Amino acid sequence: MFNIAFPELVVILVVALIVIGPDKLPKIAQTLGVMVGRMQRLMSAVKNDIDKELKNNDLLLLQEELKLQHEGLNEELRRGMQPVEDVIRRPETTVSKTPEPASAQPIDIDIEQQTSSVKPEGIST
Repeated sequence: MFNIAFPELVVILVVALIVIGPDKLPKIAQTLGVMVGRMQRLMSAVKNDIDKELKNNDLLLLQEELKLQHEGLNEELRRGMQPVEDVIRRPETTVSKTPEPASAQPIDIDIEQQTSSVKPEGIST
């Protein structure tokens, strides 16, 4: 973290032993260890918060990109469906414009008259 080599660490410990004294050095080392632990946990929490925010930001950007792609696909589908809609609507206009024949009359067919003249094979009357 601070890029301190072993010889430098030995020099720092010797100076601390001389300045602080041998009776208070263990208590100060313990306090210093607790403070370093708290600092590491704090840095880890800050790092996790930053990662969460970046992830949320990335997700929001991805969501926005997907929304734009969705809108683009919808527009492409609308343009692609336009000829189909034209074809579908075209027969409606042509069917409604065709005139209906005015002299259409039903044809009367007498079914009994036709069936009496037809004799099935194998039956004699």
